[in-house]
Amino acid sequence: MKKISLIALAAITVYSCSTSNSGNTSGFEIKGSLSNSKGESIYLEKLAQSGVTAMDSAIIDEKGEFVMNHYSPSMGFYRLRITDSNFAMLVLDSAQKITITADARDLGNTFKAEGSPDTKLFLEYNTLAQGQKVRTDSLENIFRTAMITLKLDSIRADSLSIELQKPYEVMVSQYSDVVAKKINQNLSSFASIMAIQQLRPENYLDTYIALDKGLNEKYPDNKDIKSFHGMVQQAQMMVAKTEAIKVGNEAPELILPMPNDKDLALSSLRGKVVLIDFWASWCAPCRKELPNVKRCYEKYKSKGFEILGVSLDKDRDAWLEAITTEGLKWPQVSDLKYWQSEACQIYAIQSIPYTVLIDKDGKILATELRGADLDKKLAEVLK
Repeated sequence: MKKISLIALAAITVYSCSTSNSGNTSGFEIKGSLSNSKGESIYLEKLAQSGVTAMDSAIIDEKGEFVMNHYSPSMGFYRLRITDSNFAMLVLDSAQKITITADARDLGNTFKAEGSPDTKLFLEYNTLAQGQKVRTDSLENIFRTAMITLKLDSIRADSLSIELQKPYEVMVSQYSDVVAKKINQNLSSFASIMAIQQLRPENYLDTYIALDKGLNEKYPDNKDIKSFHGMVQQAQMMVAKTEAIKVGNEAPELILPMPNDKDLALSSLRGKVVLIDFWASWCAPCRKELPNVKRCYEKYKSKGFEILGVSLDKDRDAWLEAITTEGLKWPQVSDLKYWQSEACQIYAIQSIPYTVLIDKDGKILATELRGADLDKKLAEVLK
């Protein structure tokens, strides 16, 4: 289950719409020609972290045409909306003269825009994303079909899921490389902000930094760019922490309270091979993985294997109930601070379940071990 941190550019809120008549001195204009229109109202709205704001509106005439020219936009993300579920994304700047063509019944999938280079680039990124979704959906369909036709039990389903994870990761890697290449060709383009958030900072930090530099040079006073700059700074700090927990390094110390409120230090488990298991009672994938973790614990605990469960819960009762319900017999700790947990900061946790395997001397042996991979690694380590 992922912890998601994105600029809320596509946030949708409820508000009353009105035409903005603040005055347009830049010559900005949007002209549209829409097929299958029924004389609806159409709205231009600005998207920002604070929400959605109506900036201009028009009535689509009997020919399917409309004009908006009351508003002069600052560089940013906008949407052209007929209804809350029928809209097209735009990336606009002042003084542009935009021509829109689309089917009024499906703006998002049919619109074309001339006169806005960033909108054109946004559509190119969107086409790449749609192609990627088709490919990843095909893997999901394979899994669902196998579950139904072969009537897989939970163990065989987990095994298949792990096997399909490998081609999925290849797809993600290949797609990410294509997106990163395109971003590096458009380092001063506003549209690249949305595209880059599909990339893992730990793998593409140089691209994040390069885009941040290009956008800050072109738009030094833009609020969205300043927000993106803050996100890049956070990514840099997170990547630095990730570097500290690479295989071969000494595992950073953890000292957190157990259910009895007494502190337990990770270093107190030295002399055993320890799996740090980051989980939470509210995390469905974590709960699904726990039976496998339990099997490994029973199989290897007599050979010097221990587990330290580190929960990202915030509700003490829910945490304790999950420990009892799941029958977890290994040490459990939590500061009950959710994603703000000290453990998250120290180990740069971005999603759970997440595991770190350390040897008897406290050195990191592996990370992100699940399913059969965990059993295989333990068999290798605990010969």
